[in-house]
Amino acid sequence: MKDTKKLGLWTLVMLIFVPTFGFGNIASNAVTLGPAAIPSWLIVALLFFLPLSIMIAELASANKDKEGGLYTWIECSIGPKWAFIGTWSYFVANLFYLQMVFARIPVMISWTLFGENRFNDANAYLLPYIGIGLAIALTYIATTGVKRFSKISDLGGKLTLGVTVIFILFAVVGVLVGKQPSATTFSAGTVIPKFDASYFSTFSWLILAVAGAEVAGTYIKDVENPKKVFPKAVIIATTFVAGAYILGSLAICLVASPELITKAGVKDAGYVVYKILAENWGLNGKIFVQLYALILTISSIAAFVVWLESPIRAMFSEVPSGTFPKFLTKKREDGTLVNALWVQCVILLVLIIVPLAGLNNIDKFFNLLTTLSALSLAIPYIVLAAAYLVFRLKGNVPPFVMLKSKAAVIIASVVVFVLGILAFFGAGWGEIAGAKNFSEAIIPILKNYGGPVGFIIFGFFISYLTRTFTRSKIKEN
Repeated sequence: MKDTKKLGLWTLVMLIFVPTFGFGNIASNAVTLGPAAIPSWLIVALLFFLPLSIMIAELASANKDKEGGLYTWIECSIGPKWAFIGTWSYFVANLFYLQMVFARIPVMISWTLFGENRFNDANAYLLPYIGIGLAIALTYIATTGVKRFSKISDLGGKLTLGVTVIFILFAVVGVLVGKQPSATTFSAGTVIPKFDASYFSTFSWLILAVAGAEVAGTYIKDVENPKKVFPKAVIIATTFVAGAYILGSLAICLVASPELITKAGVKDAGYVVYKILAENWGLNGKIFVQLYALILTISSIAAFVVWLESPIRAMFSEVPSGTFPKFLTKKREDGTLVNALWVQCVILLVLIIVPLAGLNNIDKFFNLLTTLSALSLAIPYIVLAAAYLVFRLKGNVPPFVMLKSKAAVIIASVVVFVLGILAFFGAGWGEIAGAKNFSEAIIPILKNYGGPVGFIIFGFFISYLTRTFTRSKIKEN
């Protein structure tokens, strides 16, 4: 009798696609890359997202009888120390992602209420203060339980995907039927990426946009006939991700010129193009963008409540006992790590407050937050690629294998590893390369890399103190 609880092909495809795809990612990269984003999505999907998804699937299948994700996958290959680095850096990346999120929510609300963004250079200082209030309020909500918000987040994600599909269709059809001419002139010079310092300074943004492949690996034990279904799902999901990002970038370029998108900036580009599209079809652009912003606001707040809690659960549940103080790992009866959530909130408050020191340009502020989130996320993927390579070169053959030859294993691992390195170091390279001397380069180095690296070192310090204290207590007893 067939097990109806098992996940089928298309369910798995959506589990890979939905956490990965986001219209905001299309708009953000359109701001920095323009038409060159179109082939860039294909490069990242084929050379990074696809092999990374395969690696995760194989490592997950080798640990299908174990609870956990990233920590377990790395630990089985290169040991607990590197597993801690990978897991903790993933947690740190989430901190910077949440910092970016709490700055964007007020902008979403502004577009919902007024049909425009009323935050500018003059009042940008208000964003961190609002972010502080949101961080405290949503953390409190997260401590009450996140299950009901998961359903809202899922529904909101589907609605957001739906309006994205509508945007793409109306943008393409609008040009074909003459509702509007293409706002962008496409040529080899504008479409082919210039692989220079400027390009690689935002390459991490592309990596951030395809993050989420790790989610699929946790479901491999729940998949019906994984040897047959998982390869198909990974290939189909990669096609969907690449296609959605490419078509989305094309649609944005058809609706708005690169100059207009750049002027709108990361904070507003997604909303501006929606408004222009509606007006091209004779609709009320203000009402149209308000409805889109409302959907995005509701779904995002629900999703962010979940994201406040889920990395906490993964971080402090996966690592061995004694890695962190018991205060952080203490669970409520329903499994909620209340203390860890509030400690995370305090860290977030610090991260949100820090930009107040030099917050005078709202566009640079949002660009920096996106960069910090993106480069931080590159670290766990670098570690994961190395772990997979070592795992397979040791002769381990997981139950589920897609990369069957040694050459394929090496090529896939090295490509993901190198692209991860480029994403990390390239993130701040634009500013650093423009510096006249080393002393002038110190500030952008610290600004871009200081926070993520500092937090990773801090994690090691806390872990070291905890283990040392635990060993001393054992000896005393």
